Amino acid sequence: MHSIDLEKKTAAALEKPPLSRTVVMRACGRLAGLLTGCAYDGEIRARGLEKLLTRERICQAASFLREDTLERRVKTELLGLQNRFLMPLGVLMHVTAGNMTGIGAYSVLEGLLAGNINLLKLSSEDDGLSMFLLQELIRIEPVLADYIYTFRIPSGDRERLLKLLTLSDGVCTWGGDEAIRGIRSLAPAGTKLIEWGHRISFAYVTEAGRSNREALQAIADHMVRTSQLLCSSCQGIYVEAEGREAVDFSRRFLRLLEHSYEEYGNKEVGFRGCSTIRIYQKELESAMTGERIFRGRGVSVTLSEEPGLQLSLMYGSCWVKPMNREKLLKTLRKDRGRLQTARLVCLEEEETELVRLLAGAGVNRILTGRDKEAGEQFGSHDGEYPLIRYSRIIETDVSL
Repeated sequence: MHSIDLEKKTAAALEKPPLSRTVVMRACGRLAGLLTGCAYDGEIRARGLEKLLTRERICQAASFLREDTLERRVKTELLGLQNRFLMPLGVLMHVTAGNMTGIGAYSVLEGLLAGNINLLKLSSEDDGLSMFLLQELIRIEPVLADYIYTFRIPSGDRERLLKLLTLSDGVCTWGGDEAIRGIRSLAPAGTKLIEWGHRISFAYVTEAGRSNREALQAIADHMVRTSQLLCSSCQGIYVEAEGREAVDFSRRFLRLLEHSYEEYGNKEVGFRGCSTIRIYQKELESAMTGERIFRGRGVSVTLSEEPGLQLSLMYGSCWVKPMNREKLLKTLRKDRGRLQTARLVCLEEEETELVRLLAGAGVNRILTGRDKEAGEQFGSHDGEYPLIRYSRIIETDVSL
């Protein structure tokens, strides 16, 4: 679409009353019903996504879209704000990452719930699912066509990106540091920047928690099922253990990862080959780093004495690092701007102390595993609620 036509369309939409949240929630509820009713299974197979989008994950996505779920979300995020003083930002641009299928549609949905006109720049790695879901949402509720626009623009095309940014009241970015810096350098003064940058997540296992096989198996399952590609994906484990105990823990966790791999892992030949090469390269590097590599079928554990947070090899290959509780906060504070989720495996009576330490270090999300729904519903992004960031609070002495 030509930028002049887009400007006219967005201006016309802005002149109308704000988009009704009820309209958005009802359309999403109908989309949820189609998802659970297997209406899109053929489309998913045609895109080669059936291994990623399992029936379980589709049902989980549908639960996000249910009308009652969205109603609860709006009440939670906008609690205490009277709607007459709350307005959309206006035009909201979304710059999404390619590490999560459907993230573009997810981001636009949040923009719609806040009543915005949404300009979505699709990632170069986008698999087409976001565009398909948004097209379906428009088919279900044609009113939404004036509030959803998608674009395939290379990140290097600064001229076209600037045109979209010039039309936008705000821009939210889901990419890494480089992507965020690129948008910052282009965004006109006064454009609201909303950054959901890359974050890193981990588990913390206390001495008492080392024997909790069920909780540790859940973490291994989580690693393999997410391929450790998401910001909420556990990259590794800090464990209260030293010397031989840390070695024993690493070997035991490797067996749990192997079990998860057999159940959920990607066993395609090309994928397995890439994973094997990454692990082999890590083994070669270990001669210089002093790390110990425990290799299993399709997975691995790297035992490292270097306490700093780092990305793992991913795809079911994690790190284990001995940690003294007294050093936890100081260690994590070095990465306080990049922390997201910590998964605790400990005694219930240890939780209060550890939650305070982790929160003080800058962790935004702390899970114990007791609540099976924790982290599976819409929640804050990096410690902030998106709907309020996508809105403006209006002060006026006019009686509305």
